[in-house]
Amino acid sequence: MAFTNITDAEREGKGNVGQPDTPLLTTTEMQEQMDSLTNLAIDKFNNHIVEISLPSGAGNIGCEVPEGITADTYLQSVINAIATEALQSVSSRHVHPNKTTLDAISPATLTSITDLIAMFILISGVDTTVSGDADKLPTSSAIVSYINSYDWKSKIRDSIYPVGSIYQTTSIDPDTLFGTSGHWQLVNTVDSIKTYKRLS
Repeated sequence: MAFTNITDAEREGKGNVGQPDTPLLTTTEMQEQMDSLTNLAIDKFNNHIVEISLPSGAGNIGCEVPEGITADTYLQSVINAIATEALQSVSSRHVHPNKTTLDAISPATLTSITDLIAMFILISGVDTTVSGDADKLPTSSAIVSYINSYDWKSKIRDSIYPVGSIYQTTSIDPDTLFGTSGHWQLVNTVDSIKTYKRLS
């Protein structure tokens, strides 16, 4: 339903314009005649409130289309376009080759990141160690020491390539890449592609 306005036909004969100097109207009729335009405006305004409250109301409100969005110049079209963009973004973010790997390492990573964030809440001073005191801000060297001691590299490596995993490469071997020694066995070479199996 489109918004409706007050037409000339609806205004015709209402109000005091066009009345003779001495209107041949009763007191009640005169009051009704004087209030007719005001009442018409009130009725149209109330009707507009109903129209704009309907699910289709946003389809009648004009707006400027934001840059980067393809839509018609009314509110409902822009909302639909933004919703479509958001759904596509969510789908793209959650459907990718590394999702299984990221899901596998998320619990441990989330715990560590949560611990780090907690240290920046209600900061009261600077600490040279990561002591877990939530109101102290650790120095950059303390944070680096904490992260290094957590051994992210091996934890992520173990999540991505557990024992028994296969790794293929045309250049650097996995022991060199991951900083391990004797954990991988070369099992096959085809057209310069080397296949390794993780033993431990």
